[in-house]
Amino acid sequence: MTPERRTVALDGRGVRLLVGGSGPPLLYLHSLGGDVEWLEAHDQLARRFTVHLPAHPGFAESTGVEDVDGMFDYVLHYVDLLGALRLPALPVVGTSLGGWIGAELAALYPERVARLVLVDAVGLWIDAAPIGELFGSTPPELARMIFHDQQHPIAQMMHAMTNLSEVPEDFAYAQLKALEAAARVGWNPYLHDPKLERRLGRVTAPTLVLWGRQDGLVPLVYGERYRDRIPGARLEVIERCGHLPPIERPADFAARTLDFLSA
Repeated sequence: MTPERRTVALDGRGVRLLVGGSGPPLLYLHSLGGDVEWLEAHDQLARRFTVHLPAHPGFAESTGVEDVDGMFDYVLHYVDLLGALRLPALPVVGTSLGGWIGAELAALYPERVARLVLVDAVGLWIDAAPIGELFGSTPPELARMIFHDQQHPIAQMMHAMTNLSEVPEDFAYAQLKALEAAARVGWNPYLHDPKLERRLGRVTAPTLVLWGRQDGLVPLVYGERYRDRIPGARLEVIERCGHLPPIERPADFAARTLDFLSA
């Protein structure tokens, strides 16, 4: 499927928005990885939903990252975007960084989120199991943390980044841009909001927590913590999968997500 590509003007910012599928609306909040673009996982979700895939400020063609200096800025950005698009309460699916945004949105603006799917979400901190080092690791080290299957094409590309001459320029640029944008919300404190865990009790949306068993960046204990802190949440684990199920195991990710959203 080829999604419709739009640019939404939002208070002086431009939001790159991909829209595809049919059925009720769904908001997909992407990670720092390739799911900012339309992938097989989005095609699967679009069989039952009209998937809205915006790029966060500072990612892809979206602008306005200079106005972001914390996670609350991202949350307000999405409240404004949902208002501009005149979207009612809707299912929100968020992966990694997008999961953190989704969790904060559901806690602070519960009336905006009808159902919530958190996929290997950052946003919490457990001293006994610190999140892996995102900003200081080499691409090959990140590949080993993020992917269970080191033969996955993106993992192989990251392993090849020891020799920059062999890396596609657009891929390298996109990764560096994503890291720069993520640093605005996740540098200090590192990839979490110290107040989020206490706020999760405010989430009213039925919630599915999905986690890759072999996530080496954000260990499974974080999925268990999200499950325990969000009222009524359930946790499902995807085997033979790392940090990015929509990229590494798209069919499994989509099937579990659709089962939950259609229940």
